[in-house]
Amino acid sequence: MHQEFAYFSRTPLEFPLGDEIDVVNAPSEAEYIVSNDPCVNAVIYAPEINFYLARSKDVLAQKIRNVSKLYAIRAVGFDYAQDQDYAQEVGTKLLIVTEDCEKEALKETLSAEGYSVVTLLPSMILDVNGHIGDLAVVLKKDDAILELNCDQILWWNAPNFAMKQSGVYDPSLLGEETALKKMRANTGTYRYKNFINYDSSICQYHERREEVCGKCAEVCPTVAILKEDETKHLVFSHIDCHGCGGCISVCPSGALDYTQMPRRAFSYMSEYYEGTIPLIIPQKMDLESITIPLEENVLPMMIEGEKYLHEAHMLNLLQTCGNPIVFYTDFISKGTGDVIRIINEIFERKYAKKAIFVCQNAQELSHAFETMQALPECRYGINEEGLRKREIFSARLAHLVGDEDLGTVRTGEHVHYGDIRIDAEKCTLCLSCVGACNVRALTAHPEDNSLRFNASICTNCGYCEATCPEKECLSVIKDELRLSPTWFSQRIMAQDELFKCAECGKEFATAKAIRKIAAIMTPLFLGDPVKLKTLYCCPDCKAKVIFRASVEANVNETVG
Repeated sequence: MHQEFAYFSRTPLEFPLGDEIDVVNAPSEAEYIVSNDPCVNAVIYAPEINFYLARSKDVLAQKIRNVSKLYAIRAVGFDYAQDQDYAQEVGTKLLIVTEDCEKEALKETLSAEGYSVVTLLPSMILDVNGHIGDLAVVLKKDDAILELNCDQILWWNAPNFAMKQSGVYDPSLLGEETALKKMRANTGTYRYKNFINYDSSICQYHERREEVCGKCAEVCPTVAILKEDETKHLVFSHIDCHGCGGCISVCPSGALDYTQMPRRAFSYMSEYYEGTIPLIIPQKMDLESITIPLEENVLPMMIEGEKYLHEAHMLNLLQTCGNPIVFYTDFISKGTGDVIRIINEIFERKYAKKAIFVCQNAQELSHAFETMQALPECRYGINEEGLRKREIFSARLAHLVGDEDLGTVRTGEHVHYGDIRIDAEKCTLCLSCVGACNVRALTAHPEDNSLRFNASICTNCGYCEATCPEKECLSVIKDELRLSPTWFSQRIMAQDELFKCAECGKEFATAKAIRKIAAIMTPLFLGDPVKLKTLYCCPDCKAKVIFRASVEANVNETVG
């Protein structure tokens, strides 16, 4: 039976590998899912396998087990990925933007290769729209506004607005040879994937009367996410997406998920790190730069996007492995940075230990290995099936806090947690706030006529406050994560008795709501006992009371 995993080695192995791994010593046409070497015909090249074998201090038996784990981890990502393949035809219309007149030689070279090349000065260009294969350049020439269409652009010292579009390359940053290589490689059929899954039902921007969120569009380095302010809809351009994942780590509700490693897949993958020290390394990082040995029990975790990890990911991994996490990266996204700070502060308060180490070089990595302390006391597992991002984090953090009160942690600009206050005397239980909350933090309970709130799953968006019709009734407490047991449970914020219809006796509204309406309308209805009575009637009986009074009045008038 054909195997899914291949281990490539030109020399005989000095140790056995698991039976699920084919050991091959020469390239062949056989197809695999995961391989340790790019010369093998495999869907996934996993460089961390060779890196682990070369650097780890683990004993041989442990290495053999961990190599099997590394293959299985990659297979989990492959099996649960939710991406789709797309293609865009890219023609040969090329724009060169530069002030360097010496680039004429480059124009001639590319023209000889079949490209249709136009050269412009940077000062002529007003705007760039579209995407690779369909770029529209707005320019000014001799006081006339013109539009030029092209497939790709080489722009030396390109401004930020131009670099947001796919198909624009800056040789000043990439190097001329690298920029030309990318441009040539993308000519013809440009293949790309969707990196984002979107659930509009829990989005904090989608179709809301007021804008209370939109962080994903703010942190996007390209034009992959745009906001339509009139409709309050998000528009996604997968062709412009770099797959960095920055939008996912700042999404408060979990409306965005990473297709290459959905939360469900991450949960399954984290199980392979039980008892190990995870070393997270973004795919873009050069493994050769890690020249120090890996301490015993350190197992690498290669990730596609360097910015998508959020609080539910991190706490899942920590409570599964029972050890600190080491993150080897040259860049931390705004959302992930907030998450790391918050989780480290929580662990310092609870265990007096650091949970996540961020390292940018071998020296910092070595220091982390020397100073870290195991965290077996934080071990905890839950079934995450069907749970949203906030619900996962809430359940896990509630277990960590336990019965203690660890105080309040300030959250931040990109990761928000908080609380609300409701003046129970002013609240009429109209439930507008419940309708405004799409993450189930505010809920109505007809069994006892109460309004309840769970702060731990609140996104702190403030839409409930904007929706509440009562003046100074509901207010939002911003960016406070309270580490005490009550913060994780539903609190009764307001409660009332139901009012019985004065006509039929049916309960139909809260007493507060009826008293409020009566207080407003009574001065207007003075002298009209029928209208006054309708203030205390259910909707069905209001019409009956008015109709009956009208009939009686007509009868009396006729008799009279």
